[in-house]
Amino acid sequence: MDMIERAMTNRADFSIDASYYSGKLKISWSENPSAEGFAGYEVYIIPERWNEYGTYEVITAPYKISTAPFFFWNSAIETLLKNRLTKSVEIPVSTSSLNGEGEYYVRLGIIKMKKDDDDEYYIVNETNYKSHSTLDKISGYKPVYIK
Repeated sequence: MDMIERAMTNRADFSIDASYYSGKLKISWSENPSAEGFAGYEVYIIPERWNEYGTYEVITAPYKISTAPFFFWNSAIETLLKNRLTKSVEIPVSTSSLNGEGEYYVRLGIIKMKKDDDDEYYIVNETNYKSHSTLDKISGYKPVYIK
């Protein structure tokens, strides 16, 4: 389905697998991002149940970039999401921080640093990540039942 979506809309660059068990959302992928300008991975979720057309929000990222109640970050997640060789991540998720039990939609983004006036990529750090990074590639969405 992601390949069809990509061909029709240019909205999905690669596929992910997603599952939920024991209070954790697990996302896995096989996409290999370029080392050049790589800044990290971000995981997105639509925080409304059964709404595949809602607005995606960041649920985890390599830096603390959100104050949403469902956003999760710690040093282990930071290490994983900054490493371009990472192929999966597990995020603690509770229905109390979302909108209850139900089907939610998730995606994975590959983030790249922008170039400065000298045509060099900005150095990856929290300040530059927040102001000089951009979405390079986005996965197709996966529905996940969270309870």
